[in-house]
Amino acid sequence: MKRPLLPAFLVTVAASCSMLLVGCEGGREKSGAPAPKTAVTLLHYFTGSLSGGIAELADEFNTKNPQYELKTVSLDHEAFKTSIYDTLKSGNPPDLYSYWAGARTASIVDQLEPLDDIWQQAAMDERFSPSLTKAASEYGGKKYLIPITQHYVAFFYNKKVFAAHQITPPATWDDLLATCTTLKKSGVTPIALGARDKWPAQFWFDLLLLRTAPAEFRHALVTGSARFDDPRVLATFARWKTLIDKGCFNSSPHPNDLAWDSGANEMVFRGEAAMTLMGTWTIGQFENPEHKWRAGEDYDFFPFPVIDRDIPVAALGVIDGLIMPKRGANPAGAKAALVHMAQIDAQKAFSRGSGALAPNIQVENSFYSDIQQRVRDEIARSASVTFNFDLATPPSVATLGLDAFSEFLAFPASYPQIVRSLAEDAEVRFKSIDTHR
Repeated sequence: MKRPLLPAFLVTVAASCSMLLVGCEGGREKSGAPAPKTAVTLLHYFTGSLSGGIAELADEFNTKNPQYELKTVSLDHEAFKTSIYDTLKSGNPPDLYSYWAGARTASIVDQLEPLDDIWQQAAMDERFSPSLTKAASEYGGKKYLIPITQHYVAFFYNKKVFAAHQITPPATWDDLLATCTTLKKSGVTPIALGARDKWPAQFWFDLLLLRTAPAEFRHALVTGSARFDDPRVLATFARWKTLIDKGCFNSSPHPNDLAWDSGANEMVFRGEAAMTLMGTWTIGQFENPEHKWRAGEDYDFFPFPVIDRDIPVAALGVIDGLIMPKRGANPAGAKAALVHMAQIDAQKAFSRGSGALAPNIQVENSFYSDIQQRVRDEIARSASVTFNFDLATPPSVATLGLDAFSEFLAFPASYPQIVRSLAEDAEVRFKSIDTHR
């Protein structure tokens, strides 16, 4: 219901701002009043348990840029994925969007404004590493995205539960299976999985594949150069099924019926489950005023265990950024906001609220909490960094994959047929994408 109304809402915001400027300008000439603030609209998906940091980011910008007022408009995470296309097509988009770096930004890059001018003027090559810039900001040789978060996917666990059962964080696949067995015998759900929104399940596919096949193969898979019915993909589902067969995940409620935050994370918080595989945005939720957990005391994290020691360890995660659509009402204000958001203070503000690392490499390590420093170290020591499945794969193919993961969780024994169907459908989608390029 929100999506059809959103473009009209944004038109109203833009029109109101324009009228405000005209009216206030006239008033300023008569009364000598200060110039009115110019609105900069940002449509974003940082809502609910993912909302940490956005208010801090906006406040920090508005405080330091009194000539502008950054107006943030939120939309549900899942609804945003389709609504961004609606607002772009309306011809009257907001001034800025939040968006995921990778294939999703690549899919709309022809409707975005290049940022090479401000990138050079603001010396952003000094703020972001070459590898991050290439992975997150550069598309077709031009810069289009300002990174504002860097997240890392890992296991987050209840320290009291681990201590009560004398468990240390598993470092290998065998360790993980043994940990699941110990916890299951003690009546504790080993791993909470909340896949109601589908995307949380992808972390299992991603990391099981990345721990058993080179990152180059995974890249070939998500770009259409390899097929989903490859033996290495089938082996990934078979290994995932092993965890299900051993009762490692919650069965009631079923993962497909459980939310990742109010469901799986809460199971870990209450001690009903020992751990969950999730991104570092979990830090923001566990440490919020409602939970007040402290990292290292109440909870902690560990990387996904090693399965094949011959496979270089890849880090999995998300980079959120800000993009500027063409035809925005206030391009000057949008660019001013983008330059600001790349700066140290702005990136720190978002990090405080979200639990994310700041992509700006000039942020000193001492700024971070102990757990964030250790996350940063894990990323640094990884052989490669890659985006989640639905951010590394073209959106139309990503949807097929998320549906397949959900179907697998419902019918794990049917994975050969599920994978075969996914391979056939994905091949058609990839060919369609190539045809329309």
